[in-house]
Amino acid sequence: MGVFWVLLAVFHLTVLRCAGNICTVKIESDKDFVLLGETATLNCSSNCKDLVWESRQTKEKTDTKDYFSSVQVRVSDWADSPIKCLAEEESSYGRSEGRVIPYALPSKMTIDLMEGLEEDKEHEVTCSVYDVAPVKYVILSVTRRGEVFLNKTFEEDTRREPQNLTETFKFTTRRSDNMQDFACQVTLNLTRVTNTTVQSSSVLVRTFALPENPHITTEEWVEKGTMTNIQCKVLNGFPTEDNRTQLSVDDKAIGSGNSFLSFSLNTDDLPVGPHKVVCVSEVFSFSKQSEKTIFIYELPAVNLTLSSKVVNFGDTVAVGCSIVGSNVEYFGLRLNMNGVEKMVNSSDLNENITIQHRKPTINATCEVFIQANTKVIHTSDETLTVYYPPEFNAKSCPDSIIWVEGQERMFGCRSEGNPTPEEQCSFNNLSLQSTSYFTAERNMSGVYTCRASNYLGTVTKSVEVTVQYPPEPPTVKSTTSSVNAGGSVNLTCHSDALPPPEYTWTSPTSTGVEFSQDKSFITISKASSEHNGTYICQVKNQHGQFSAKQELEVKSDNSVLWIIIGSLIGAFVLFTVIGLVFYSIWKNGKRGWYDLLKRKPHRETEVPLHENSTV
Repeated sequence: MGVFWVLLAVFHLTVLRCAGNICTVKIESDKDFVLLGETATLNCSSNCKDLVWESRQTKEKTDTKDYFSSVQVRVSDWADSPIKCLAEEESSYGRSEGRVIPYALPSKMTIDLMEGLEEDKEHEVTCSVYDVAPVKYVILSVTRRGEVFLNKTFEEDTRREPQNLTETFKFTTRRSDNMQDFACQVTLNLTRVTNTTVQSSSVLVRTFALPENPHITTEEWVEKGTMTNIQCKVLNGFPTEDNRTQLSVDDKAIGSGNSFLSFSLNTDDLPVGPHKVVCVSEVFSFSKQSEKTIFIYELPAVNLTLSSKVVNFGDTVAVGCSIVGSNVEYFGLRLNMNGVEKMVNSSDLNENITIQHRKPTINATCEVFIQANTKVIHTSDETLTVYYPPEFNAKSCPDSIIWVEGQERMFGCRSEGNPTPEEQCSFNNLSLQSTSYFTAERNMSGVYTCRASNYLGTVTKSVEVTVQYPPEPPTVKSTTSSVNAGGSVNLTCHSDALPPPEYTWTSPTSTGVEFSQDKSFITISKASSEHNGTYICQVKNQHGQFSAKQELEVKSDNSVLWIIIGSLIGAFVLFTVIGLVFYSIWKNGKRGWYDLLKRKPHRETEVPLHENSTV
């Protein structure tokens, strides 16, 4: 360290000597900040020889040489006290000031923060620091997991003396803050000074989330002498292991645990009447609770009476319903009978009901229910027998019925009545029981009169019966079985069936063939050889089908044939005569016949004479 100051002084002396007679002064300190009561060393160099120190601080040691001086001062107060170095040589003068700022580390650092913090809520943490100076260099912080996340500076505060500072910070907790260390710390932001941070003791924070109001599940009305289950469920409490839940009935604890409780309560241990169920959920010192009232009751008896259990349609029946037992004020009665419903919140119910339903039996039901929730807890039933006269309706006895010939069946017309009516249907001399089987025949078609009787009355109804049957084998008739070409012919097909059959034809050709509307009749207006052949008629309905054949012969026209033959013979005779004439002419011509036909005048032939000829 001494070598450094010597070299620095030599440097400054060299610079000052080169600068001429103007005194330039420079002060350098080994420290910018010192603890109050400690010393600091300042060096002064100049191009002038004589150097003097001025300061209100105590100068404990001074070492002066030409052009250089060193002083050790003890900083003993908090005032702003500059340290001056004065240089003088002949008529030259110079000065420079230096400062060493006193500071004090805090004597104590505290943190004020609750250990249990509710999640997602804003909380306060207060940091207090004591006897710290100077204030403008103070940085006050809050750390979490050793890292600063809140801080404040005091740069505008000019107080130099030790001060007590308190600062309150606000922050919102998160679940991740659970089981983390929080602390306050103060730092003096001083240059060339280390170890200026002081930290408070840490607080181990435990975050929590208050649960929702506990949810109690139980029957509200419980029959005495039975077991009932009571459950309490707590949602969203954190931390779960610190969630304490207690279940009680009439302020008597019946179970405890964390976030879910279930308990089977024996109602024999409780008197008849209302009882309070309470579930309390607690996290740290915070809690929420829910209440529910259950009612213990004794099952009552119920009496149901009818003025008569056998009645006729249209009669009026007196019905009585009553509750027998204790705590009847909790219950009501509901009566159901013959489509009539009556309900009262009392222990007695009486009603006169007219029977208006045609049913052999009618149930009368008396129900005991809890007034608070209409839950049925007891039921009594009685059965009423009802007698009524016969009656036909469209469902059990339609206005028209179709049978099929040859099938086994019953008539198909029933009546409703009690006692069960005697039934019979008749047509002409035919009488059929509605419950007996028979074979349907086509002569059974007709309008039947059906009659139903019991001791209360008789009723009749007309029913039209149609017996259907398949087609009979068809008959095919033709106006002629043989027709000359160009002539006309009709073919007729007939079959007896119900429903009427459909007719179809198969013929050698469809050209020139005309059908009637129902296709049972066909007409060929101008027969030709194409129409010659077999004609098949087919008849069918949904019950069966048959077919029959008819042959048709189409004859050729003979007069035309004879004309052609006669023409051919005449032509042959004519050509034969002409041929003989020409043959005769040709043959006579070879014998001079031409001369006979065309004779020329005769001229005598002269015979030439030759010399030497002899006559």
